[in-house]
Amino acid sequence: MDRVKTGIAGLDEMLNGGIPAGRHVALYGGPGAGKTSFCFEFIYQGAKMGENGLYVSLEETADDIVENMKSTFPLLTDTAQLIEDKKIELIKPEKLDLEEVANLLEDRITSNGIKRAVIDSATMIRLAFKSDVEYRQTLFEFLSLLRNLDVTTITTVEATSARREEMRFDIEHFVMDGIINLYNLDREDRRVRALEIFKMRGTDHSRDLVPFKVTPSGIKVYVGEKVF
Repeated sequence: MDRVKTGIAGLDEMLNGGIPAGRHVALYGGPGAGKTSFCFEFIYQGAKMGENGLYVSLEETADDIVENMKSTFPLLTDTAQLIEDKKIELIKPEKLDLEEVANLLEDRITSNGIKRAVIDSATMIRLAFKSDVEYRQTLFEFLSLLRNLDVTTITTVEATSARREEMRFDIEHFVMDGIINLYNLDREDRRVRALEIFKMRGTDHSRDLVPFKVTPSGIKVYVGEKVF
């Protein structure tokens, strides 16, 4: 099986080598859980490995994302050069529309050989639909199109809470190929960030709940450690 390495320390080990190529994964978590940081590093590490990446932001501007990531990952000093060389593209579409996002992906894949993409976020797109039924059907059609484009995607989904006990199953949990849940856990007088791979179709994977940290040089997932 072909796999796409995320390049995130520890996560590829939990995924038995990476995300199965061409799959579509939801990154599910509450405010401050680290979704944008995970997505940016997925694109960044891909660019370092020779896989051009596209970050589609439906909320923040490209400039805002770059500035935020510079402060989050100050040791990733070649980000600006990767963007200048078109190894990383950051785009904010004018409309919250899955058809426009699909057309954008198809254009950039054709023009710049995009192999991995981020959509941030599905929650913003969902707000444009009158019903969950309509959103679910459109999401199915969108994912079917992506499967023909030879691209591996991560889509962020905003949870109402970052607490594990308050997480609920949502439409994306059933539709997407994979789900990675991010949490902020209360541990005495502090919060601990943690993740679990909730599902990943077509491959075995770790089901452990493990801590992670966002460090100046990237995200570190502490495989084998328990959340205290």
